[in-house]
Amino acid sequence: MKNAKTGLSKNYVQKGVLGFEIIGFFLAALTCWVTEYFDPPFSYMQAIIETAVIGVLGWITVYLTWRLIQRIKYLEGFLVICSSCKSVKIDDRWVSIEYVIAKNSEVQLSHGLCPQCTEKLYGGIP
Repeated sequence: MKNAKTGLSKNYVQKGVLGFEIIGFFLAALTCWVTEYFDPPFSYMQAIIETAVIGVLGWITVYLTWRLIQRIKYLEGFLVICSSCKSVKIDDRWVSIEYVIAKNSEVQLSHGLCPQCTEKLYGGIP
């Protein structure tokens, strides 16, 4: 589902956040090697240690961000539904459950009556 304000899908934004974090830590490690190369004496061991620290911090940061995104996706998955008419609250407005299902999936809806409602409404006439 696209954000009404930005026009971007949630998945695109989530992947973008993780991508920027990964690119940022990669650039930090690359900067470490470049500065080590141009600042004599060149020390492989120092560059390797700095890269390892950046890598560990990067992995932890990306993992925790991924976990937070999963939690947000879980919490955004809740729908407020009216217990009387079964309308759903979306962005401070109430819409039908059919609208929500059709908008967020590839499902095409059709109407029918279950046996209990048929009995209640029509006295068992099929």
